[in-house]
Amino acid sequence: MEFSITSKLDKTEYIKTMFIGLYKRPYYVLVTIFGLFILTVSILNYAKLTSFQVYSPITDAIIGLFLLLLPPLIVLMAVRHVKSNSGLLSEITYKFTDVGVSATGSTFKMDFLWEHMIKQNERGKFIILYHTKSAGTFIDKTNLTPEQLLFIKSKIVKK
Repeated sequence: MEFSITSKLDKTEYIKTMFIGLYKRPYYVLVTIFGLFILTVSILNYAKLTSFQVYSPITDAIIGLFLLLLPPLIVLMAVRHVKSNSGLLSEITYKFTDVGVSATGSTFKMDFLWEHMIKQNERGKFIILYHTKSAGTFIDKTNLTPEQLLFIKSKIVKK
């Protein structure tokens, strides 16, 4: 089977997809809740509304605020990386074959063999094809037929 699609990664959709991906992991949910708890306790302690023995409410507030803002900071860094490469936000043509997938943008061309794809993940309207543990190619599922989506999923063997 061989087919091509053209899609454009929207910055807003990318941000939404990144947040969904982060908050799907229990670790980030727990970190956010713990950060909110520490921040709340430090504010209440600073206002002398609780009797917790805290070393320093200001230090605890800073730690709590950092933990609370950690997921948005991760998304911000990812968005800055995508914005720095204008080719990623322009139209990209993906060509899928039995051998692999190639992507051609305004400033780049890349080819990946199916055997080098580590995993695939579906988030929102995207299917993400990972070629490293932390980097993947975002493909808009709305441009794919069910047969094409099934073809892509069948080609990626989880490692």
